[in-house]
Formats: sequence, C-alpha cells, structure tokens
Amino acid sequence: MSAPTSREILTHRVDLLQKDLEDCRKAKEKYYQMLESSSEGFMLLDCDFAITEVNRALLKISGYQPGDFIGHKIDKFYDKKSINFYSASRNHLSFEALFRNAAGREIPMLFSRSTLKDDNGRTNGYMFFLADLTELKATQEELRRAEQRYRSMYQNAVQGMFQSRLSGELIRVNPAYASILGYDSPAEVLAIKDGTSKFYFDPEDRLKMLQAVKKKGSVVNRELRLKRKDGKPVWILANIRLINDDRGDQLLEGILVDNTKRKVLEKELRRDRQKFRNLANHDNLTGLFNTRYLYKALDELIEDSRRMNQPFSLVFMDMDNFKHVVDTYGHLNGSQALKEVAQTIKACLQKPSFGVAYGGDEFVVILPGFSNEQAYQKAEEIRARMKQTLYLTQNRHNVRLKASFGIATYPDDSNTRNGLLALADKAMFQIKLTGKDSIGITN
Repeated sequence: MSAPTSREILTHRVDLLQKDLEDCRKAKEKYYQMLESSSEGFMLLDCDFAITEVNRALLKISGYQPGDFIGHKIDKFYDKKSINFYSASRNHLSFEALFRNAAGREIPMLFSRSTLKDDNGRTNGYMFFLADLTELKATQEELRRAEQRYRSMYQNAVQGMFQSRLSGELIRVNPAYASILGYDSPAEVLAIKDGTSKFYFDPEDRLKMLQAVKKKGSVVNRELRLKRKDGKPVWILANIRLINDDRGDQLLEGILVDNTKRKVLEKELRRDRQKFRNLANHDNLTGLFNTRYLYKALDELIEDSRRMNQPFSLVFMDMDNFKHVVDTYGHLNGSQALKEVAQTIKACLQKPSFGVAYGGDEFVVILPGFSNEQAYQKAEEIRARMKQTLYLTQNRHNVRLKASFGIATYPDDSNTRNGLLALADKAMFQIKLTGKDSIGITN
C-alpha cells in the first residue's frame, strides 16, 4: 500500500476541520437554544463586567431592548444598597438585589454569577443568571402575614390553646390557657415540671382523657374539672387531637374553653328549680309543707298503708288564744310566732313524719306507721315542748303559747283522706270546747 499524497493529507485535514466547525456550530446552536428557552434571564459579560449578550427571557422580564444592555456595566441595572448576599466564592457569587426595569419598577431579582476561564485558567468573562423573585417574595410575604395572623390569633384567642407530649410535658401554650388556669403568663405554665398532670384533681381523669384520645384520635367538647393555680376548680370543655411532630413523635394538641360560668348557671338553675319545687309544696311563712302537698301525700300514704297493711295517724293542731297574741304584739310578731311554732313541730319529728301549715294558725302532723296511741304520745311531746319554749325572744318578748290537738288513725277511724281530716278536726274542736291545751281522740 502506497503512502498518502500531500493532497490526500490536506484533504483529510480540511475534512476534519470542517467537521470540528460543524460540531462547534451545532454546540453553539444548542447553547443558544438552551439560553433562549430558559425562563431565567441571562447575561454574558466580558472581563470588565460589560454586557455582551442577553437572552429573550431577560428582555421579557426587564422590558429593555438588547441595545439597552450591550456595552453597559451590570451594576447599572440594580440598586447596590439593596444587595443581600447569599453565597460567595472565588468562581461563584449569588446575591439578591432590586433590578430596575424599563418602566422604572424595582423587581426583586436573584443574581447568580459564574466566572469563565480559558484553558490557561485566566478569567475571560462572566456569566449571570437572573431569576425574578416577585412571585416568591409575594408568597413569602403572604406566608409571613399568615403566620402573623396565626400568631395574633394564638396570642389573643379567648380559648386556651396548647401542645403537649403524651407524658403531660407542655411544649407551648397561649396566654388564654395560662389565664384560664389562673397563671400570669405562658412562661409560668411552661415552667411547671409536672406538666398537665398538675392541673387534675384526680390523675385518673387525665388517664381516661388520654385513653379516649388514643382510641378515637380526638375528643370533642369533653368536660374536664381542672385545678387552678389557687387550688379552685375550673370547668373546661376540651377539644383535643393526636398529631405527629416532625420526628414522628405523638403529641396532644387542643383548645380549652372555660365552661365554669355555664356550670355555675346550671347549678343555680337546678337550685332555682328545686326552690320552685319547694315553693310549690311548701308554705312560704313556716317552711312546712302546704295543703297541696298534704292532699297528694295523704292519697299516696293511704295506698301504701293499705298495701303494706300498716296504720298511720294524723294530728290536727290549732293554736289556743292566738288572736290575743296578734292583738297584743301585732301581725308581724304573730307571723314570727307561727314560724317559731313550726320549728318546734319540726324538732319533734323524724322522717318520714312531716308537718303541714294547714291555714292561719292551724297545723297538721302526718305520722306514717303510727298507731293511735303512738300518735297521742307524739302530740303530747309537741304540746310539752311548746309549753317549755319561750317565743318571740329575739323580738324582746317572752311569750308562752299553747295549742289543742285532735288525732285520727288509718284505718281504724277512717280509710279516706277527707274522713281522717274531718275526724281529727272534730276531735280537736271538742278539746277547744272543753278547756283547750289538750289532746282529743276520735270517739
């Protein structure tokens, strides 16, 4: 095989050169295609930081024409006072600054610079990528405002808010949480070593709450009785859920609503209802039962006594010469005297026996299970206690009072309510006619 001629060698070299040029052309086209398709702005600078090339994205962002950039220094287009450095090294630089567009508006821009070097390591230019941070800044600002709103809501909420570990250790609480439990600040609460366990009168209550949260994932409007700093109880409606923190550890997060006022109102309402029931069945002056209650109770007592085959007795009682007391000491003292006589009657009775203010200066005593003889003894006890008592002493009077009594017994005397009342009244009236201050029985 003969050696290639000079012509052949030259032709081969030309072919290689043309191939290298074509490769360079393709690489350059690919490079420019990449730059033009980028959403980031691009600048190519010479060694003196004068701009030599820009891409379409930068023209779109800035509103400038290529001629507005070419030949100018890059620092013409941003506010040096607004620079905020992110990173810097020998060959790379990254900073944020306000870029002035063609309309004069300042755009927050991220500048990323890389140094270009030749084969000998000498700097022969710079390459800048510019990213418009407007949307990012707007998002950051909205996040900042949202966080600020959340913090304001958290700090100013009237509900107590908290996060704690399952052990009870508190992680964070808001001022309302501290206030509900009687503490001056969240810091004072967070300093408590025992955590939420300190707020329970009974540790079992916290355990039950924790078990409920673990079972269902949350509890809604769970009523808790907690202990304030001063030891007083506070009623809480708790909404608590189970969450995981960044490390995967389980936490309790919740909202507490102070329900104490409502509980107090409910207690007062129950007390008022009881008071109304008492008023419906009791005499306002003496506190004894009234006739409405008497008639109902007698009907029930007759039915029970019939079923149990047991007796009961009824004592009718009328004050002696009470008009003289009223005429002498006045109506107010007369009312006070009746109240004190009612106390005498109460002092002589044990449940289920009870006294009734029948009307005016008349009383009825109901004695379940009492025979006629036992009722006579009880009436004698009341009569004797009255004779031993001085009335109206608080009003600086020493008044002695007497009464006449009449007894009727179920079923020996009568098996009806009206029959028993009539017979006892009749027995009492006979005593009134024959000398008073004594006890009469049904003949």
